[in-house]
Amino acid sequence: MTNQLNAKHVVVAGLGLSGQACLRFLMGQPVTLSAWDTRAEQTLPEGIDIPLTNGEPPKNYWDNVDLLVVSPGLALDHPQLQRASQQNVEIIGEIELFARFNQASVLGITGSNGKTTVTLLTTHILKACGINAVAAGNVGLPALDAMSLNPEAIVLELSSFQLETTHSLALVGATILNISDDHLDRHKTLAAYSDAKQRIYNHAQSALCWRDQQLTYPLPLMVDVIEFGQQAELHDFGLKNHWITWQGEPLVNLAEVKLVGLHNVLNIQAALGLAMLLGVDVRQAVAAVYTFEAVAHRCVPVSDKGGITWIDDSKATNVGATIAALQGLGAERRGKLVLIAGGDAKGAAVKALQPYFEQYVDELITLGRDGKQIGRLKQGSVHTESMQAAVIQAHQFARPGDIVLLSPACASLDMFKNYEHRAHAFIEAIASGDVC
Repeated sequence: MTNQLNAKHVVVAGLGLSGQACLRFLMGQPVTLSAWDTRAEQTLPEGIDIPLTNGEPPKNYWDNVDLLVVSPGLALDHPQLQRASQQNVEIIGEIELFARFNQASVLGITGSNGKTTVTLLTTHILKACGINAVAAGNVGLPALDAMSLNPEAIVLELSSFQLETTHSLALVGATILNISDDHLDRHKTLAAYSDAKQRIYNHAQSALCWRDQQLTYPLPLMVDVIEFGQQAELHDFGLKNHWITWQGEPLVNLAEVKLVGLHNVLNIQAALGLAMLLGVDVRQAVAAVYTFEAVAHRCVPVSDKGGITWIDDSKATNVGATIAALQGLGAERRGKLVLIAGGDAKGAAVKALQPYFEQYVDELITLGRDGKQIGRLKQGSVHTESMQAAVIQAHQFARPGDIVLLSPACASLDMFKNYEHRAHAFIEAIASGDVC
């Protein structure tokens, strides 16, 4: 096949993980290659010697450029991207570049919440069933780096930002796990955000869809759809008597699963369905489900200090993720549920949390930029100025047998380096003597 990049002038914009993977891949292609990064201090990876422009590029920068491979962190309405587009420069992302060269079977996973769990669990199942599979995309390993490993299958976690610049990704199976308000600071509307997610189905052979949310179904509806959900169903995946069912028959005993919460029931169902699309026998896959460990910072118990179950859900960076955690843990709790929430809501409508606070949350503690706004949704909430203070307050509320849940419903950058840093602050505060 003729190399579609032959003799093209390609610019890679943004030198994060995906941008560096693009550079490594393109260094082996017959192109004229250069790079641009908005950050003045950004440097090229070691061993790559090409022209690099930092900050604002000169006015004639896009002259004679054929292809711009853009980082998902750069919004398409960025003035420089608009200028490039006006000069007929083709704009794609790393995933689209991957799509044009990949030969492996690919599964694609997107949604507001649960993407990482489903991506890693699907990969775990495939490996346990003898398929050489690699997890990649938004989960850590760039897709182009995964392709270089020559696996049989690649399981891609895909964000809405990545999908915006993806046009021809061929998938054996794809899923939108769920849709809730997220990244509205960039997408502006829920409809635009949902439209970006829908791009995952453009060239997919089959879809996994959550029967409780129509937005997770491909539009227009594809013929080959597998459904999952918490209802007891005689077709596809369901839930009955604490067992995940397949076509009405018991399949996975939830008492033997290490993932907690009803929201993880949906994640398990989706992962099983995706594995089936690559030829895995669903009953053979069950043993792998039982050995899968929870993803860090996603509804993970981190302490039982004082007889209280302390749960780290710091990866819940949007409203939908916290709702999922409250539904998953709150419905079956025996003691009180104390929630710590707050941070940067990224323009999301936090009022959607209110009915779930009323149903599941006994005590609410807030912190961060939008913490007071969240606190107004529940009478008697307490606002704190630090994670240490929030944990001390939680310990005053909680008694043995209760749950303290850190599920912020917000991004972390107003107070922390990232959600991992926020989680570590939570765990360190629990371990300190102040909560004894």
